[in-house]
Amino acid sequence: MEHTHIVTRFDKDLSEIEQLLVEMADKIAVQIKDAAQALQSGDDALAKKVIKGDSAINRLEEKIDEKAIRLIALRQPMAEDLRSAITTLKVSTSLERMGDYAKTLSYRARELDDLSKLKPVLRSISEMSDKITAMLDMVMEAYVNRDLDKAMKAREADQDVNDKTDALFRELLTYMMENPRNIEACTHLLFISKNIERSGDQVTNIAEQVHYLVTGELLEE
Repeated sequence: MEHTHIVTRFDKDLSEIEQLLVEMADKIAVQIKDAAQALQSGDDALAKKVIKGDSAINRLEEKIDEKAIRLIALRQPMAEDLRSAITTLKVSTSLERMGDYAKTLSYRARELDDLSKLKPVLRSISEMSDKITAMLDMVMEAYVNRDLDKAMKAREADQDVNDKTDALFRELLTYMMENPRNIEACTHLLFISKNIERSGDQVTNIAEQVHYLVTGELLEE
């Protein structure tokens, strides 16, 4: 009876942590969308909102990590339960980094003025941001439902982000070669596209944690 009570309590505590992770992911999806919109529209107030909003994400990460460490220390889980608890720490780290990338994008957006000549690039960045948020939704659904197939689809989708980043790099180089006055803006946009690509890498990391959670094995390249 005591063992059943402990297991039930562990499941409840773990469920609470996972709900916080979903809440964190939802906030980050909004941050990414807002940051991309701030860049595309030149909305300085929206960029400031994203920068300010990062502190709430950091607080959530701290809360999640504290609960997860406490859960491991007090419940002393074994095998699959231990994997579940450890995975929450790794997922929260990946999500926090995605939040940092959105904040950095907003900082750079505030440095840029007239981007009217670079509208095709802005559209590409917006499309990449939409792709990242869709991947994030997919991988978090996979995490909550322990859906290995969906996690692998989210992981595979990252290749498209990588391809778009490479294409954007070549496009920005062309703009810089055509007119040296474009160099500063294009440099910021190169860093922005790289941060979006890194967000895709974090989605991949979460997908690999889902694989570990479900199978008990680390995913090899």
